[in-house]
Order: sequence, then C-alpha cells, then structure tokens
Amino acid sequence: MSFANKRPGGRILPVRRLTPQVDPQKQFDKLSAAIGQIYNHNVSQLSYEELFRIGYGLVQSKNGSLAYDGVKGVLETHLSDCVHRDVLVHMDAVRSNPSAASNNALLSSVRHLWSEHVTAMLVIKDVLMYVDKVYVKNANLVPVYEMGMCVFRDKVLLAAQKRLITQVVKATLAQISCERRGAHVDRSVLRGVVDMLVELQGTGQTCTLYETTMQPQLLAESRSFYCDAAKTRLLDHSTAAYVRAAQADIDAEMDRARAYLVPATGTLLRNVLLDELIDKHASDIINIPNTGLVQLLDHRDTAALQTLYNLYAPMHPTLLILQTNIHSHILELGQKFAVSLAPLSSNTTQNDEQEGSRDKDKPAQVLGMAAKTAMALRWVQDILDLYDA
Repeated sequence: MSFANKRPGGRILPVRRLTPQVDPQKQFDKLSAAIGQIYNHNVSQLSYEELFRIGYGLVQSKNGSLAYDGVKGVLETHLSDCVHRDVLVHMDAVRSNPSAASNNALLSSVRHLWSEHVTAMLVIKDVLMYVDKVYVKNANLVPVYEMGMCVFRDKVLLAAQKRLITQVVKATLAQISCERRGAHVDRSVLRGVVDMLVELQGTGQTCTLYETTMQPQLLAESRSFYCDAAKTRLLDHSTAAYVRAAQADIDAEMDRARAYLVPATGTLLRNVLLDELIDKHASDIINIPNTGLVQLLDHRDTAALQTLYNLYAPMHPTLLILQTNIHSHILELGQKFAVSLAPLSSNTTQNDEQEGSRDKDKPAQVLGMAAKTAMALRWVQDILDLYDA
C-alpha cells in the first residue's frame, strides 16, 4: 500500500486534481476578439461569465500584465483605425474649406467615436473587474476604465501626427461664434464634445482638457467679440438700447452655459461681459448725448433705469459712477428750483415792505406770511416730485 496520500494520523488525503495547462496567449486572444464584438454592438453573443473567468485565470496564472497591457494595445489599435477611417476625412475638409457645416461634421464624428468608446469601456471594465481588483491594485496602475480614457486622449485627440484637439477646439469656438451672430447650431453635438473634454484629464492629471485647451480660448474670443460690440453700440445706440442689448447678451451667454458649457464658465463669461460692455465704458454709456441718464430720469423710464442699475450694481466702481451722476443731477435740479423761486422771494420781500409801511403797528413776522408759505409749499412739492422721479 502506498502511504503518499496519508497524514501522520493515518487519515488518507484526497487525490490531488491537476489543473490542465491553458495557454495564456490563446485565452487573451479570446478576450481580444470579445472586445471587437463589444465595439460592434454584439454584446448579446458574448458570455460575461466566460470572459470574467479569462481575466481571473490570467491574473491567477501571473499573467495580469498580459490582460492589462494587451487590452490597452487592442484599444489603441482600434481607436487609431477609427480615427483614420471616420474622422480625419472631416478634419481635412475643415482645413480646406472651413464652414459651419464642415465644423459640425467634424464635431459629430468625434462625438460619435467618443460615445462608442465610453459605452464599450463600461462593458470592458465589468469584464475585467477581477483584473482591476487584484492586478491593477497590486501593480499601482490606473483602473481599466481610466486607462481607456487615457488611450482615447492620447491616440485620438493628442496624437502628434494629427493633433485633432486643436481642430476640435477651433471648430467648437467657430460654432459658438456663429450662434452669437444669430445662426442655428446643433447644441447636442456641442454638448457631447464639451462633455468629452470635461471628462478627459490633461497629461498632467491636474486639470481637464476643457480647462487647459478650450476654456481659455473661449474667454479670450468672447472678450474680443464683446469689446468690438461695445465700441459699435456706443456710436449708434441710446443709453436705454445699449443696456438692453448688454443684458440680452448676458442672458444669451448664461443660456449657452446651461445648454452645453460648464457652470463655472458661465460665471467667467458674465464677468467678461460686464467688464467689456459696462465697466470699461461706464461713464460713456450714461452720458450718451440726448439719450443718457439725465433723459432716463426726466422721462421716468423705470424699465431702462432698472436694467442700468442691475448692470452697474455688481461692480463697485461702476455703481459709484452711477451714484455720482444721479447725485449731480439732483443738485442741478435743486439749483434750478432755487433760481425759479428767486422772483417769488423778491416779490415777497417787496410786499412785506409795502404792507409794513401801511400798517406799522403789526409785528414784522406776520407781514407777508401768506407769500412765504406759498414759496415754502412750492419748494417742498418740487422736491417731492424729484423724489418720485
């Protein structure tokens, strides 16, 4: 009798089961083919259990690097092929004949490729869950999903030979410029492109591609656009028309930020518009000849005055300019009232002297009391009218 499977106490151990040798490369080839099916929307033909076991087996057999690096290589090859097949033709069209239509075609192709990639990566991440949990954690690597995002960034947008990111940002800004001038643009496409840039981290992993590539250029172009708009409007707009146009611009930018930009960008754009449209021309706006602040006050244009105040109030220097001009106008009106009442005051003094000569027995303070009261009442009424204005 053989004692190979006996314990020292005499119990017989169960016979060891030998695990059949599996070729790791063949297992990975199955995983690679499955990724192709995922991109082709044939997920229903795949077995999640089998794919999960392949990833599990590769990690357990110390071939986690084959699973992780191999999948990364498959993603790089697939995305490079897609860019050459579906995107570069539109980029060449934009470069040769830039237009709203060609810009939209380029952005649509990039958004579609991004959407397909994100959908596929969500499935691939689930398939390689064990690779993420064990191998990626122990090797101190970025998770599979984040790795897929980096591959898209490097192989699609930042590839040196294409540098697609430059053309994407330029096309997006061109579409925004068209919309500012009244043209219709596909906001859903712009929303998709902006979402892509927001999700993708820059190479330094501290800021997003949106923050490093698009937002600075958007703010710079916005500043230039509204600087020119302000100069033009000061030549042919009244004060009321100017502030209404400025408020309409701000409302449009806030709507644009809500629709397809980032909330933080909306705040920055509002500051740019207030600076270019209001702060730099605060005195000129309210002193436009024949239609300025004085005319708004005299005609009691409360709607225009409310808009004017709303635009000037957020910035202390402009609010101070508005307050100073209103104060000066009130003083000027007060001086005019005093001048208009001067003849009445003179007549009152003469009447006092005449009446005093006729009746020298009456006290001096009683003489001319009716005229003095009338002058005082008129003064008070004029001040109240000014306050109501």
